[in-house]
Amino acid sequence: MAKFAHLSVTKDRADKETQILLKRSDLPLSAEVLEMEGKIKEDPKSVELWMEKGLALSKQMLFREAIEAYSMALSINPFHALTLRHRGHRFISVRMFHEAAADLELSSRLDPTNWDTWYHLGLAYYLIRDFERAEAAYKKCLEMTHSDELVVAIVDWYWMTLMRLGKQEEADELLYLVTEDTDPGENLSYKRRVLMYKGLIKPDELIDFEGAEFPDLEMATQGYGLANYYYLKGELEKSNKILEEILQKDAFWSAFGYQAAVVDYEARGGI
Repeated sequence: MAKFAHLSVTKDRADKETQILLKRSDLPLSAEVLEMEGKIKEDPKSVELWMEKGLALSKQMLFREAIEAYSMALSINPFHALTLRHRGHRFISVRMFHEAAADLELSSRLDPTNWDTWYHLGLAYYLIRDFERAEAAYKKCLEMTHSDELVVAIVDWYWMTLMRLGKQEEADELLYLVTEDTDPGENLSYKRRVLMYKGLIKPDELIDFEGAEFPDLEMATQGYGLANYYYLKGELEKSNKILEEILQKDAFWSAFGYQAAVVDYEARGGI
């Protein structure tokens, strides 16, 4: 019998600092989170309560803590489709895109009727740069889309995905689904991006945020649309400049546009 432990490890190994990702926030928990914790003490095996705690934590942008709450819900019911959908979303928020794709794929198999699942699954694959699988998810999502507000959002990301695949004819066909009269609801930023793709808004107009409640969020969302537009047109210098401007304004570091900007920035070697 061997006297000492044996591990199958290489001579060159990663440092602890590169592998231990979670750092606890000292942000005080909101009244809503504290209320959910009280309810969980009374009913610790309630999937719904753990999920609600995750939603409350997400409002504070405590996404890793939210992931833990969703994981506790899944320890009770590993096949709870909605919790998987929420955890997948928050994996995206903390740039764990492969974990997000895994959760969202499983959620889509358990409940293929959830629009948000397919939308976020497409995004996860887009951020992984697996554009073929992103296309499949967005295609399914579009088939389920029955409101102008959601059409605007899906057309934008679907168009960008198809363009990355070199499918310009298919991408341009999508643009007919959004017009100047389309009511975008809360997705005005996505509508403005689509109108730019159609040539109805000048690129410079896209980053005019006068009157916006959250200018940094607009920069992340509309700025990424513009950076990607310039990239597709071969104007790399302009695209890189916009990416850098997005990353300098990081108040909304979990926004989809910000995440996509980080991915593109790193893919270009940090410019």
